[in-house]
Amino acid sequence: MADKIEEIGYLAGGSRLRRIYEKLQVGGDKVYKEAGISFKSSWFPVYYVLAKSIQPQTIMEITHQIAFSHITVKNILCALERESLIQMGPNPRDKRSKLVALSGKGKYLLTKLEPLWASFDIALRGVFTIGHPEMNGILSRIDAALNDVPLNDRVRNLQDRAYEVRNAKPEEFDTVGALMVRVYSQLDGFPKAAEQPEYYDMLAHIGKLTEKPATELLVAVNPKGIIGGAVVYFSDMQYYGSGGTATLEKNSSGFRLLAVDQFARGQGLGKLLTVECVRRAKLNGSTQVVIHSTKAMQIAWKMYENMGFKRSDDLDFKQGDLRVFGFRLKL
Repeated sequence: MADKIEEIGYLAGGSRLRRIYEKLQVGGDKVYKEAGISFKSSWFPVYYVLAKSIQPQTIMEITHQIAFSHITVKNILCALERESLIQMGPNPRDKRSKLVALSGKGKYLLTKLEPLWASFDIALRGVFTIGHPEMNGILSRIDAALNDVPLNDRVRNLQDRAYEVRNAKPEEFDTVGALMVRVYSQLDGFPKAAEQPEYYDMLAHIGKLTEKPATELLVAVNPKGIIGGAVVYFSDMQYYGSGGTATLEKNSSGFRLLAVDQFARGQGLGKLLTVECVRRAKLNGSTQVVIHSTKAMQIAWKMYENMGFKRSDDLDFKQGDLRVFGFRLKL
């Protein structure tokens, strides 16, 4: 049976971490039980802080050291207190809080736990380094990233930046041209402006292409009017303007010069623009969509293939010394 959680991908990231957490908790509890020790894996971080503290700690101090929620720390302390593993007393510096320390029983238990923890450390090191030798560092970076910008803020920011695709307005042509130049000049392995000045002049004045029939400049715009990406769509391939034989294709649509600005990457704008071009091609009654890509555009290349575009050697051509590769999507 397929693993639905794994199929969902990043959307189920928290669920996958929860599943791993539960497996570690269940396995850890079994280790303690088999060793004849009445202890729970979930108690470990709080108990460990108390075990390694020279002075009694307040609940707030424990919370800050392990970055757990206040209520979670309180619940663990209640469980430890029921087992008589800790003792609580008044805090002479603050009557509103209590001081917590290991009890005599808690200190004695530590002598049994420490040998087990050494084995835990070796076993967990083996688990966490299976996927990546720096997994501990990766987890630290994920933790820090969520501290810097919590998930709810990240989702809200994305919703605020939800993009729509529409035709560019004439007053936006210069902005789109600057975006095109910026994106293509930063591609590794792609010719620079000094090598192909005419090409970059065309990019800078991308709006002029719309003076041709059957040619549209599409932009992905967020609610604040910021353009994150753009593409040129052709409902008739005779106006496509590339090298090779693509302009001879009949009953076909195409698009060129797909570009997504650096700040907007990772939000699916390339696919959003592509999907809109395909949608327009279907409405136009085209039998296929023709495009080109280069080796310098591997992310876009992979995206096109994942969307069903197939390599078509007969559409290949050279732009100066740059090899350009053709693709078709049958509709």
